[in-house]
Amino acid sequence: MKIRPAAVPLITVDPFLSVWSCANALGNNATQHWSGKDNPIYTGVVINGKFRPFSAVNSDGLTVRHPIPQTGLKVTPTSSIYTFENNELKATLTFTTPLLLDRLDIMTRPVSYVEYNIEPKRDDVKLEFIFGICSNWCVDNNKQEVVFKKTGYSVCCGNTVQMPLSHSGDNNSIDWGYLHLCDSSACISEPPSGASTPKTLQYTRAYNAYNEKPYIVVKKKELSGVVMVAYDEIKPIEYFGAQLDEYYSKYFDSFEDMIKVAKSDYPEIKKLCREFDEKLLSDTEKFGENYQNIVSLAYRQAVGAHKLVEDTEGNILFLSKECDSNGCIGTLDVTYPSIPLFLKYNPELVKGMLRPILKFAKSDAWTYEYTPHDVGTYPIANGQTYIINGEYGQMPVEEAGNMLICLAAVDKYSGGDKELFNENKELIKKWADYLVKYGYDPENQLCTDDFAGHLGHNCNLSLKAILGIAAYFSLSGDEAYIKIAKEYAENWQKEALASHGATRLAFDKDDTWSMKYNIVWDNLLGYKLFSDDIKKNEIKYYAEKMNRYGVPLDCRDDYTKIDWLMWSTRIIDDKEYFDKVCQCIVNMINETGDRVPLTDWYYTSTAAYVAFRNRTVVGGLFINLL
Repeated sequence: MKIRPAAVPLITVDPFLSVWSCANALGNNATQHWSGKDNPIYTGVVINGKFRPFSAVNSDGLTVRHPIPQTGLKVTPTSSIYTFENNELKATLTFTTPLLLDRLDIMTRPVSYVEYNIEPKRDDVKLEFIFGICSNWCVDNNKQEVVFKKTGYSVCCGNTVQMPLSHSGDNNSIDWGYLHLCDSSACISEPPSGASTPKTLQYTRAYNAYNEKPYIVVKKKELSGVVMVAYDEIKPIEYFGAQLDEYYSKYFDSFEDMIKVAKSDYPEIKKLCREFDEKLLSDTEKFGENYQNIVSLAYRQAVGAHKLVEDTEGNILFLSKECDSNGCIGTLDVTYPSIPLFLKYNPELVKGMLRPILKFAKSDAWTYEYTPHDVGTYPIANGQTYIINGEYGQMPVEEAGNMLICLAAVDKYSGGDKELFNENKELIKKWADYLVKYGYDPENQLCTDDFAGHLGHNCNLSLKAILGIAAYFSLSGDEAYIKIAKEYAENWQKEALASHGATRLAFDKDDTWSMKYNIVWDNLLGYKLFSDDIKKNEIKYYAEKMNRYGVPLDCRDDYTKIDWLMWSTRIIDDKEYFDKVCQCIVNMINETGDRVPLTDWYYTSTAAYVAFRNRTVVGGLFINLL
């Protein structure tokens, strides 16, 4: 792999069970939750009685003495593979989370695997592999205590006070349920000091997770094997008042039964992950090595920022967390950029993203003519919580356009699935009519790029409305709407044109420009409402504005959005522009000084992270596969 990730995905099951290495080497710093909280992993080898670590334990790195040198890292869509070597041994450590989009029965198990393989270089070397996880993974603050239990299949720990679904928020951790290290040799211990081996602790007391930092540790004399990390959330999601079960409960009577099968299934799961990696890399081969590296790094983040459950009627819900941007659950303008990955590999999951918004929009709580923004704050989905100036529903054209385009995309990429449209015809027609009335020249309002503030007469937002109207035609067959869309598109191409040859940021601002990423659906959905000349002039202009790390989002600032940047490569077929964009993104990944899970909002001249990490919108990087 010819990139240096700012953060390497290690255990990426869902928004709560998410652990990353935010350093050049696993031994350089403590591993972290995506939010930046230390969630340390403790692993290494005892060599003739002396402990030598692979990983750091504390964030200051002081407990790491003489780490075994890391010699390589490879990131595939489902795995991160580290290699280490010194005079006594070679070792490989593979972190795999089987987020297989076509195998929901496997994808939804809250389990991640750590496989190790150690090769001695000398016969006189006695080796023992050690792997541990810190108990602060299962609490949210330094006042909470943990207790440990030994089960028939694991050692686990959890908050002494169990209150499932007791809080919601953005950059937070779980503090209910139980973290499991599933191995017969597991015990609890303090982390090592210097070159000492772990000291076993008692199960009978409660520990303050942050002050004493007890670990669950396995010690393995076998030189190869696999260790499982799992989390029992008990109840993962509250959905309009109902506390839902984990999806795997469809297949298993208990968490223990699921763990036993997950363990016995590992050889088959390893094979399935390898086959999926090979398929995705084959699908992306024609786009070049840079693109393959980008999507390999993005894949687990895009999937793992969701939680998949079923509602009480048996319908799939694929609920995103709007990580590092306000913590909303099921945000529609986060769904919109993320869908290319899921349209490619399982469009049913896109329906699972849209169902919550449709359900809330039909409730008495929603009284607006347009579409909701979200359905709560993760993991509580009881209705929209994004509020500005005392009111919610502040992205009228944005969200109505998002819903219609998403529904049309599901229809196309699933081969004609109009289930959600047919179930919500009256509601969806109301939103299409809203776009007809208000979408062409939007009033002063937010779009999905809400960090840039309110803007009136937004040309890119107008594009979305026009394509949303066309999407309604493709869903309903009502030709009146495609006639309106064509009329609006013809006017747009005259009124949005700026004197510099590309198009404006806003209809009333001539010497401005912005990235018209929404126009990609004109190509992908086959509407052809906008001319090739308009599209070619856009790309020509973007190429002139390109900095080392990408094209700015618009003329107002130097920052870009990684999803929209990649979408711009689908405005026309221009290999030179595509290759340059991929190189810009690789430059950012390699050179940013901000060690966070793949950001989607950064400065194009410095690669500095503005905000937003571990967001599922990086699913948009897969748009080239459509």
